[in-house]
Amino acid sequence: MNISTLAKILGVSVSELRDTGTDKRIPGFAGRNTRIPYNSALEITKVLRPDKAAKLQNDDKIYLPSSLTVADFAETIGKPSGTVVKTLVMSGIMVTLNEKIDYDTAALIAESLGVEVFADNIQTDNSNISSSDLNYRQTFELQGEMGKVVSRPPVVTVMGHVDHGKTTLLDTIRKTNVVAGEAGAITQHISSYQIDYKGNKITFIDTPGHEAFTAMRARGTQLADFIILMVSATEGPKPQTVEVIERAKLSKTPVIVAINKVDLPEADPERVKQEIAAFGLVPEEWGGNTPFVPVSAKLGTNLDALLDTILVHAEVADLKGQSEVLGQAVVVESHLDSKQGVETTILVTKGELKVGDNIRSGESTAKVKKLLNTEGKFISEGKLCQPVVIYGFSNVVAIGEIIQSYPTMKEAINAASMEAAKKVAKKGNIVQTNIIAEGQINLVLKADVAGSLEALKETILKIPQENTSIVIKSVGVGPVNESDVDFAKTSKSTILAFHTSLLSGISKQVENAKVNLIQSDIIYELLNWIEEQILANTKHEIKITVLGTAKVLALFKSEKTSIQVFGAEVSNGKIFSNKNLRLAGQDTSSVLEIVELQRNKEKVKEVNAPQQFGVSVSGKVKIKIGDILECIDETVVK
Repeated sequence: MNISTLAKILGVSVSELRDTGTDKRIPGFAGRNTRIPYNSALEITKVLRPDKAAKLQNDDKIYLPSSLTVADFAETIGKPSGTVVKTLVMSGIMVTLNEKIDYDTAALIAESLGVEVFADNIQTDNSNISSSDLNYRQTFELQGEMGKVVSRPPVVTVMGHVDHGKTTLLDTIRKTNVVAGEAGAITQHISSYQIDYKGNKITFIDTPGHEAFTAMRARGTQLADFIILMVSATEGPKPQTVEVIERAKLSKTPVIVAINKVDLPEADPERVKQEIAAFGLVPEEWGGNTPFVPVSAKLGTNLDALLDTILVHAEVADLKGQSEVLGQAVVVESHLDSKQGVETTILVTKGELKVGDNIRSGESTAKVKKLLNTEGKFISEGKLCQPVVIYGFSNVVAIGEIIQSYPTMKEAINAASMEAAKKVAKKGNIVQTNIIAEGQINLVLKADVAGSLEALKETILKIPQENTSIVIKSVGVGPVNESDVDFAKTSKSTILAFHTSLLSGISKQVENAKVNLIQSDIIYELLNWIEEQILANTKHEIKITVLGTAKVLALFKSEKTSIQVFGAEVSNGKIFSNKNLRLAGQDTSSVLEIVELQRNKEKVKEVNAPQQFGVSVSGKVKIKIGDILECIDETVVK
């Protein structure tokens, strides 16, 4: 059997297992064998854990940790290290034997080598928590390189119904006026800040309160140590209130209920307590575990009591974090500023993030150019649990994504390559075999909970339908099942699955039935697909924008006949790696696709005037010395 499997069953490390086997002179443990005879496994089990002997007959799986070196990975799955490295390189992941890869990458490579592996992540009492929820719950957990373990500030998210005073509470605490500048008094972004209260820091994350932001609200729940649930003393719980309670139960996040608007004559806090208790949040004064604090966010009444409650529960929780390790953070907000570039608000969850750090988020890499605190002041580093604004990414980063820092930019780029390879491998959640009929899009909607389903439905119906009508044929909560596929086939509909899974065997049924299935945990990916279908049925033209020009200075030989390599100098503007080139003044028939852009032998995303650069391109147009090339952006215009 596989030695990693035996180590998991016995609850010991592989090295401890080898040492014990060698000391007891049990056959099969000498050297670096990855598989050992069953009799030897049984013998060592009787020495270490006799109660586990029966388990050996039922489990011979290969388990992998969350990360391991390429060499250890090759040994564990019993494949030559050269074969493993070659497979990684062919997948676009440039690593050496001593570099680490994560479990997802390892599982992907193992599958391509015909080996089935499983995650070695023993969990306790988490059977009802989805993997995405678990990832966010573990944001602050002590793992990997330990560094220095220190006490950290609590992270609090404020949630509740759209009109129950969430933003006003945060506004009053921060002593600024956010509400007045917002359209329709609905928070349309996610922001965060940190306060000092009685010598202690508290970090607040503001999550949107409108139903269309269900997915982002869920992320806020999973990131925070505590949820302040805002409930109006005049209205009581609403559907969004119930959804927050369910999310909190799922992610096991403690809740502090703030009963707001107690200053109003019609306020009835005791009735609200009874209604909330019906959903499982029993007040402490009734013998339960949930603090209830009556407040007036507008007048600032009793806010000290609310902050004191947070500090007391944070002290009991004894919150810890890791410092003096490579920085890690979660994206709280990201947008493009016309003057500053991409502004990314993050919450530091491990170590520190400093100016000059090499960072990655998903497939995007960057060097931190500058850091600001949430008051707009320049700082040299963001500390543990501190919300900061960073500049450096060339693209807007998705909210909720992890940002990780690396010792070198090469390591960051390699990690981004791994992410890209995994993304390609996961494209099975977008299955489109049928062309959408012109004029109408039929949909079957599935989501994890009722709140998510309503958010998806409501937002879809707001999409302009001038040229294409959108018809929702069916809605449902839970995984996609056989009935959904059969109905989608009969009604010629596309299944949109938001934040939910597929039952076993459904992927094959979808393929056989030739049904379109679009599955994502991000609501905007589903909306983008719908808009793409509408665009496909809409008359449009391509608008060309010239971003920069360059002059060809030298031609180089290429190993591939389909690739041209040359050196050039930027005359004006910029040349971007993710855009196309064309001969100056000509139409798009002369377009060349950039394969790789380099400066000083380093792969880059852009070059500015008057810098010289090297570039490899694909396309039919032959380039010669002296040619003037334009870097162009092509935009679809209705």
